Amino acid sequence: ILLVFLMPRSSRFSYDYKKGSPWKYETLIAQFDFPILKTDEQYQLELENAGSRVIPYFRYDSKVASKAADALSAMNFDTLDVVRQAAEDALSHIYSTGVLSASALQEQISVIYVQKDRRAFKVPVSEVYTLERAYAILRERVNAASAGHNIDSLYDATGLGRLIEPNLVFDQQTTDLVHEENFDHISRTQGVVRSGLVIVSQDEMVTAEIEQMLDSYKAEFEANVGYMGPRP
Repeated sequence: ILLVFLMPRSSRFSYDYKKGSPWKYETLIAQFDFPILKTDEQYQLELENAGSRVIPYFRYDSKVASKAADALSAMNFDTLDVVRQAAEDALSHIYSTGVLSASALQEQISVIYVQKDRRAFKVPVSEVYTLERAYAILRERVNAASAGHNIDSLYDATGLGRLIEPNLVFDQQTTDLVHEENFDHISRTQGVVRSGLVIVSQDEMVTAEIEQMLDSYKAEFEANVGYMGPRP
């Protein structure tokens, strides 16, 4: 123990090595556990991938459907109660599925999260409605129930087309929070080399993998050890 403390403490890792060249020293054995660091290229690529994997969050606004239902109940359909029922059924289906605004679909996204009743559900964009598609569904079902009546006049008289509004509202705060968490969970390390394992043998060719272990061992040595030997 006394000899260990009397040994000069140097923060230098006195080995020269290069990928593609042989290890010209004696076999190097890990004197302590150390994490394998990712290369800057690996880490940057993972950051970029995390950024591209951000899934936007949308909040389900139940007030939109209630507002539409109230407006529909106040409309005058004369004797065409069957048309009112068709419109009610169509609106119920449309709003339970969800309607996105055109601006929400400007980016090329294939899936979103929908927050409803304090839970978030992953939903393919293809399974929710755009305004145009929702309007087409409403018109299609009302047409089927109109039994030959002038549907255009009915739309103008009642204002049915104005009942469709987006009920999936983009949640910027939650999206940003999840985005940040994705970055926070990206580690700078990948795996651990245990004490006593061979890092590189004498005359062995230094491969990219070995170079990464040597770089990691060097970083840990210079940061926490400072001399060739186990940590006290």
